[in-house]
Amino acid sequence: MFEGMTVGQIRAEARKDAKRTLDDHWDGLFPVNPVPIARALGASVFLAELGDDEYGRLESNPAGANIYIDRDQPLTRRTFTLAHEIGHLVSHADEPDAVFVDLRSDRGRGTASEIYANEFAGNLLMPAPEVRRLGNEGEDTIAMAAYFGVSVSAMGYRRQVLGA
Repeated sequence: MFEGMTVGQIRAEARKDAKRTLDDHWDGLFPVNPVPIARALGASVFLAELGDDEYGRLESNPAGANIYIDRDQPLTRRTFTLAHEIGHLVSHADEPDAVFVDLRSDRGRGTASEIYANEFAGNLLMPAPEVRRLGNEGEDTIAMAAYFGVSVSAMGYRRQVLGA
C-alpha cells in the first residue's frame, strides 16, 4: 500500500484515514475509546500475554480480524496500541480477503506500515483540533494526557508535532 510514498505522504494518508474513522465511528466523547471503533470496523479485541517485545497484534483472515493487546502494559499504552492496530486494520481495508499479521513491537520501528499506524493512532486518540483548542486554553501536557487518556510522552510528542 505504501510503495513509492514519502514519509510525509504516508502520514498525510494516516491523518485522513483517522479523521474518516472518527467521523464514521466515534461517539464524540473524550477520551476516545478505541474498542467500539475496532468493533465497528469488524474486529474482535482481546487482552493476551504477548511476550517481551510485542505490545499488540492484528491477525486477519477471510473470517474476520482479531486484535490482541498485551495485558501486561499500562492502560495508556494498551489504548495507544489498540488505536495503532486499528490503523493497520484500516490500511488493509481494501484487501478484504487478505490473510495478514501485523505486530506492534520495537522490531518494526521506522517501517512504512509502522509510521502509518503510529500517525493514525495519534490522530485517532488526540484529534488535532482538540489538542490545539486545549493548548490555546493553556492546558499543560499532564492535564491534556489525562483528558485524552494517553501517556504523558505520547501527549508531549503530539503537542510537539502540532506545535500546540
